[in-house]
Amino acid sequence: MKKIIIVLSTLVFLSSAWAAKPVEEPQTVGPEIMLGTATHYVDTIFTNASALLKLVASTPEAERGDWKGIKPYLGQISEKLPGVYSYILPNGDYYTLDRDFTNLNLSNRGYFKSLFTGNAVNSFPIFSRSTGKKSIFIAEPIIVNGKVTGALGISIFLDELNAKLNKDFDLPLDYTWYVLNAKGNTILDKESDFIFMNPLTQGSDSLRKAVTEALKNDSGKMQYQLDREKLAYYQKLSHLDWWMFFAKQEGEKTQTSPKLKLTLERFVPELQNQLNLIDASIAKQIEQSNVKVEKESEIRKLLSAVLDANPNVVDAAYADKKGILRYIEPRDYKNFEGSDISSQEHIIAMRKNPQPLFSSGFMSVEDFLSMVVARPLYDNKKQFIGSITVLIRPELFITPMINKSTVPEDYELWIMQTDGMIIYDQDKEEIGKMIFSDPMYEGYETLLKLGKNIVAAPEGEGSYIFLSPGLKEKAIKNVIWKTVKLHDREWRVILAYRPYE
Repeated sequence: MKKIIIVLSTLVFLSSAWAAKPVEEPQTVGPEIMLGTATHYVDTIFTNASALLKLVASTPEAERGDWKGIKPYLGQISEKLPGVYSYILPNGDYYTLDRDFTNLNLSNRGYFKSLFTGNAVNSFPIFSRSTGKKSIFIAEPIIVNGKVTGALGISIFLDELNAKLNKDFDLPLDYTWYVLNAKGNTILDKESDFIFMNPLTQGSDSLRKAVTEALKNDSGKMQYQLDREKLAYYQKLSHLDWWMFFAKQEGEKTQTSPKLKLTLERFVPELQNQLNLIDASIAKQIEQSNVKVEKESEIRKLLSAVLDANPNVVDAAYADKKGILRYIEPRDYKNFEGSDISSQEHIIAMRKNPQPLFSSGFMSVEDFLSMVVARPLYDNKKQFIGSITVLIRPELFITPMINKSTVPEDYELWIMQTDGMIIYDQDKEEIGKMIFSDPMYEGYETLLKLGKNIVAAPEGEGSYIFLSPGLKEKAIKNVIWKTVKLHDREWRVILAYRPYE
């Protein structure tokens, strides 16, 4: 009992360091003092965590392999430092605080062999297998009579730690900070999207050169260009091969590439013109046809004329005032005739207030993301009897325009509705996803922040971090956007490029 009380008291004492702010008034001191204090603070978090694991590894409960006895100790640490806390067996099986025995195995992890030959793990970057989160793994072996009988580990959640450090540092807006390991991998960053990116391979030339030199020294300062001129002070942590950087942004933001602006200025009018032509052609064909709506042949003739005038659409259809899809051309889609589409948003809007409209993206009965341009149809007594619609499949509608335009191959064009739905992307996997709610974008804070700016303004520019084409590694992307509009529906047309590749 006495041993337990001593251990728990030590845990409380050591973990209390995590609660203290490293800098009380950061805006009143110089960057070198701020850096020194912050570096010590981060170093203390990880060295204390390792010390606590080592302490728990020395307890009788750990030496006996008693998970129920080990668990309260790890629980005490977890209250201060978010992560996955584990007890690992020699065969790689392991227990965690939240799941007890996991039925998973860690024996193929890069740190495992070294850990079970008796070496501590002090900073192994991983994506936690059980959570999918970015983590740093630290571990201590449990050694009994010279033999490793198990190990204790923590996968420290970097996003949560990052948020805490941002709050504690409370830096002026013109400062940023980050921590790199000896290989240049970003361990922590003011913008969490940069975590696990590497400025030696994914940054500007000046940043690569500056970081290469910095990692050869224990402290110093450097200048580089990344979005704008930056002056950075750096210092190596005392107990880890990590370097902490405090960088101040100086000067004006780098101007957007003239080529990027020119490309978008050429593409957007073409897209706007194509939408206008579709809408105008429907109106023209309805007016010229003087169709007798009671005759199927005349409705089909009208639909065929609309289709002939718009070879870049999928189909043309007539839906009656009840929302039943009566006729559709071409005949490939005849099996969909008679479908009840009264629940579709554009049909509801048309029935409530018959007027020309451009719909939001939706899954059509043809089973792909679509939108329609629609016009109301009236009989000879001026009574509303339904609507004529043309169905657009964005990827088939937009891709030919990109191929014919001067959009460079290394540029990425995507189009978003003002509700956040991506209705076109050169990565087809992203089409139809909602940027603000889809799990694919969760955690990409720079993208979500940019998305809000794009929604709020019809044109602008910015930058974000997301996966490169093919959804492989992360990349920094600069963007510019403009807007096309039809019947109060707006599309934001975004053109992105990777400036540091």
